[in-house]
Amino acid sequence: MLAALGFAIQDAVVKMLTVNGSLWQLMLLRSLLVVSLIITFAFFWNKILFISPRNKFWPLMRAFFMSIAYTLFYASLPFVSVSEASVCFFVAPVFACLFAVFLLGERIGFWRLSSVLIGFIGVLTVIQPGFDGFKPILLLPVAAGASYALSVVITRGFCNNEPSLALIIVHNIFYAFLGAVLVTLFTFIPFDQKTVNMNPFLLSGWVDSTKTLLFLIGVTSLTHILAMASSIVAYQTSEASLVAPLEYTYLIFVAFLDFIIWDFIPSGTQILGAITITVSGAIIAWREWKRS
Repeated sequence: MLAALGFAIQDAVVKMLTVNGSLWQLMLLRSLLVVSLIITFAFFWNKILFISPRNKFWPLMRAFFMSIAYTLFYASLPFVSVSEASVCFFVAPVFACLFAVFLLGERIGFWRLSSVLIGFIGVLTVIQPGFDGFKPILLLPVAAGASYALSVVITRGFCNNEPSLALIIVHNIFYAFLGAVLVTLFTFIPFDQKTVNMNPFLLSGWVDSTKTLLFLIGVTSLTHILAMASSIVAYQTSEASLVAPLEYTYLIFVAFLDFIIWDFIPSGTQILGAITITVSGAIIAWREWKRS
């Protein structure tokens, strides 16, 4: 739950930065700060050997899909609330079930198949395709959930012997490199202003680094480390089937932050969709518990 709260605060702060910030500048500075803090921690706690991965390929593939997930999710935030984006993103466990079948050879039975269908119905309830309330931009967090699910399956199937700190380091170094390339591209290569105005948070390069901007980036860095560390400890010290359902408290935290900061109240269909997706995740967690 502490991890869920940390991620909720992190994403709410990123939502604030969408007004006059740049996604690539944010990810470059945040990733560099996270890497620096982890290396410092590893040095003083004699864990410097745990920040290097044993294998290079799969941690990099995990970092690639994790970075795609972050990018797609954050790219939607200028247009929708954190709550709406988060509900769609939480279809990730459903995608993880499907990807595990094809990539890890896991079998999917009646209950898992039911959870996949229920989760799909929950996403359709929120997005409402074919209705007046349809928001195509919500397909971005759905795609982010799929990409995140791929990173989870890769972690479980091919990175389970990698040190946790090493996985965080590789991901943030990869995202820092990606941020550096794209912030340079969007800064020095002119783009049509009309195109940039469609999503300035995604298509802007380097912007003026005010004290407020740097402070908010620092907040996202600290909450990112807090949330990642809490999540890792939780999964290392308890059964995944017990921990996983608690991640859905994130939806409660972001709904609270949406109301406090932006006075946003979720609609009835969004609440119904969130409940449906939560039930889907609970079915998967229950089946994992029964198997164990």
